[in-house]
Amino acid sequence: MKMRYFIILSAVLFSCNETSQKSIPVSVIKNKPAVVHSNSQADFSVEGMVCQMGCGGSIRKELKLTGAVERVEVNFIEEQKEQKVHVSYDSTLISPKKITSILNTINDNQFKAKLISNKAL
Repeated sequence: MKMRYFIILSAVLFSCNETSQKSIPVSVIKNKPAVVHSNSQADFSVEGMVCQMGCGGSIRKELKLTGAVERVEVNFIEEQKEQKVHVSYDSTLISPKKITSILNTINDNQFKAKLISNKAL
């Protein structure tokens, strides 16, 4: 008798653990940035970075969220005070001044960025 309850209970528990494919909320789909086609590139000097993965990831994420940046390359060298960040972006959607402003506000103003160079493609 106990074995029968155990089998039934096990069947119910394991059937509840099966998961179907989760759907993506409509708000996430609507907010997905369009494909960006860069027409400009800029290089920035960034102070305050302590690692490639965390700091570089934060920079990439924030700049990509603008919907105006196609690519971000972070050249992190541990011994250097200033790191180089290369950004490919659409100049009709964002300016180097705005990118600098975004860089300076990431992680509660952890970074100090300045524009080194800017060119149209």
